[in-house]
Amino acid sequence: MGSKSGAALLLAIGLLSAGCTQIPTSGPVVSGDPVRAQNQPPYVAFGAAAPQEGEDVTGIVDGFVDAMSAYHPGYETAKMFLTPEAASTWEPTAQIIVHQGTRPSIELVDDDRVQLSVTVAGTVMPDGSYVTTDADTTRTFELSMERVEGEWRIAEPPDGTIISEENFAREFEAHDLCFFDPAFELFVPDPVYVPKNGQPATLLAQMLLDGPSEWVGPAVSTAFPESTTLSVSSVPVENRTATVELSEEAQETQPEERELMAAQLGCTLGGMPEVGRVAMYSDGISLLGQGAPPVGADDYERYDSERIPAAGSLYAMRDSGMVVMHDDGSADPVPGPLGGATDVNEVAVDASGSHAAAVAAGRTQLQIAELGEGDVRDTVLEGVELASPVWDRQNLIWAVDRSEGRGELVAVDREGAPVQVQAPELQELDISRFAISPEGSRMVLVADGRAYVALVVRDGAEPNFVSVERLRPVGPAYQALDVGWSGAGEIAVLAQNDEGELPEVLILDIFGAVQAERGAVPGAVSLATGPDQPHMVSTEDGALYEHESRTRWINVADGWSPTYP
Repeated sequence: MGSKSGAALLLAIGLLSAGCTQIPTSGPVVSGDPVRAQNQPPYVAFGAAAPQEGEDVTGIVDGFVDAMSAYHPGYETAKMFLTPEAASTWEPTAQIIVHQGTRPSIELVDDDRVQLSVTVAGTVMPDGSYVTTDADTTRTFELSMERVEGEWRIAEPPDGTIISEENFAREFEAHDLCFFDPAFELFVPDPVYVPKNGQPATLLAQMLLDGPSEWVGPAVSTAFPESTTLSVSSVPVENRTATVELSEEAQETQPEERELMAAQLGCTLGGMPEVGRVAMYSDGISLLGQGAPPVGADDYERYDSERIPAAGSLYAMRDSGMVVMHDDGSADPVPGPLGGATDVNEVAVDASGSHAAAVAAGRTQLQIAELGEGDVRDTVLEGVELASPVWDRQNLIWAVDRSEGRGELVAVDREGAPVQVQAPELQELDISRFAISPEGSRMVLVADGRAYVALVVRDGAEPNFVSVERLRPVGPAYQALDVGWSGAGEIAVLAQNDEGELPEVLILDIFGAVQAERGAVPGAVSLATGPDQPHMVSTEDGALYEHESRTRWINVADGWSPTYP
């Protein structure tokens, strides 16, 4: 498994200096990730002013805030507002605190102390990942001031930089680093932020070589040998081809490994509109073979976890049994024993569309049945009060089992062998719903009414052991009713706010920031979504609604427990 130095972003930016979503138009104010907005204005360089002679202490702090509002390698203008000692030790890229509002609050404490306060939207960590904060989270910094040659300067600056959401959107942008699941079958995106006016191709390539972010690291793998770096200080892009020169460690690999390395680079750099192909060299020799063409999108799309499965239809339950839905709203009973099953509460379908897992028998049994010629329903798990069945890409069947007033995760393989689920962070939480990401390395869940995301860490040597860890809240602190993955890096949450308004579907990025509001559906209780699939909800009175456009939903059929393979 890969790992990443905590100073990766700082090192990568130092190397540089050496060398579709929607924004809601209405609704509550929430902590956001403004960089992913559509139709952003073109980048315009921002120049901050140097300190003015005779400036008072609050003016110096105000100028320092201005100087931090734009990315510059070394932040030389910002350092002019610091004492020489502070300028030599200040680490502007240690973290980036993104605040709400146009300006921080600046108040004079006494003659040589100034208080700087912000309402925090989120923080960019040293590895480039973004961590959102709950609404109304504030941070206060007390800055000590000293005179240098008669002029006020900051002696104790904040750790890292402080920037508004608007300026952050102007200066930084999100990109996905592409790592693999432990089996090296599918990509797992690791989103990071990089400055727009640097050399993003170089920066992203170096960050990819440094390894995954701290949060996702335990659940992913990388094909690059440890200690592989760029052998030159830049990744030039000419005629839409990015040329990556790797250190000699890359030569100590087999052709299969090099193919995976090239796929990671192609996926990572291919997220830039100016890059269509990637060439990979070491000591000037192509690592893909002499005469081999650069890697293009067609060469790595087979690792894309958002590929729609062949059996991409919507399934649902009705009083008469399990049905498969058609585009015109009509439905047919599924073949096999579940097509006439009247005792089934919820269902999940495997990626091939050949089998389904069903919660049945008064929610006390988890059963597997073929969606075909068979007529057998095999009970693979017995519980107290089962709910939220999930069939993951690794062919584990999951559910929530509620006993003693608390829901916990349980799992079996398709043969019914029990899977040990270790989840110490969830031991005190009541889990009600959950979903596993397309590649199987991450989970989104509802616990104690709040939406969370967590890692699903698998041990290749112990297939019947899974760890769910690194839990973190996502989205606003609403009452979450159901969750799903609408893409490899996109989460859908059916939620209801504290004012008791109608349940609505929110679209979040993996950082947990709200990217779009899909509108409310009266009485909605469950959600179905998938990569490039329409969002579907079912209501408490047994109606299925499909998201049509923006915030509009249409009633398409009757049923409950909608699910995609």
